[in-house]
Amino acid sequence: MKRRTAIKIVALSALAPRMEAIYAHCPPQSDELAAWAAADYQLKFFSPADNDLLDQLMELIVPADAHSGGAHAARVSLFADHMVATGSEAGKNDWRKGLQLFKDEAAKSSVADALARAAAGEANPQSDLEHFFITLKGMTTSGYYSSEIGIHQDLEYQGNTYLSEFPGCPGH
Repeated sequence: MKRRTAIKIVALSALAPRMEAIYAHCPPQSDELAAWAAADYQLKFFSPADNDLLDQLMELIVPADAHSGGAHAARVSLFADHMVATGSEAGKNDWRKGLQLFKDEAAKSSVADALARAAAGEANPQSDLEHFFITLKGMTTSGYYSSEIGIHQDLEYQGNTYLSEFPGCPGH
């Protein structure tokens, strides 16, 4: 199984419960979420340097491939900025601390190595960096699979269409 396929399965099966966790840290304050769009978006919470780091981390989690663009092309870091900016103060503090942990860890080697070390403890997180990785990955998959690229290119969602038959479903 390809890495992207595994991410799709995990993201889709876990998306609804994960949204509850994301909203607990960054609950939308109004109908702003429905109106969010990446076009002409101006950063509201992250600094440009923080956004660059976040963009790199998210692209490593959902990289571009021959089938579709990755988190960078989908501008998932801007989705995260919007979610965090409209969220709680506790959520904002968690993101400040988490990104600082990644900056500190990346200074020892590279962003990719820092992410690999954080991801290694995903199944049983022990450190603050490993705990934040789970939040980062959840935000990345939520943002990616609610973007135009994630929905239409990667998942190939065609919309609500009438089917006269159900391929793969015997007897229907």
